[in-house]
Amino acid sequence: MSDERRRRRVRDVAATQADEAATTARGSGRVARPRTEGTDAERGLRGLVGAGPTQVDIRAAMRARDASRPRPADLAAAETDLVIIRRHWQPPD
Repeated sequence: MSDERRRRRVRDVAATQADEAATTARGSGRVARPRTEGTDAERGLRGLVGAGPTQVDIRAAMRARDASRPRPADLAAAETDLVIIRRHWQPPD
């Protein structure tokens, strides 16, 4: 390899402005905002629901697990109100 250094390509300001104009003309006229992080509660919810490893501590995960369990009243209501439909099922002969 030679010792000469490579220069970075300088972006043309006019081309960049033309690209932005074309983008806004195609879309709804709004420029896309960069995504921001949000509050701690939203971040915790994304940690529980989103893909990948969670970012909540063990106590918060256990509280969420306990809060999501159905109560006995919920189970009784499901027994009376829930209709189960098995499509293409035939009882054994």
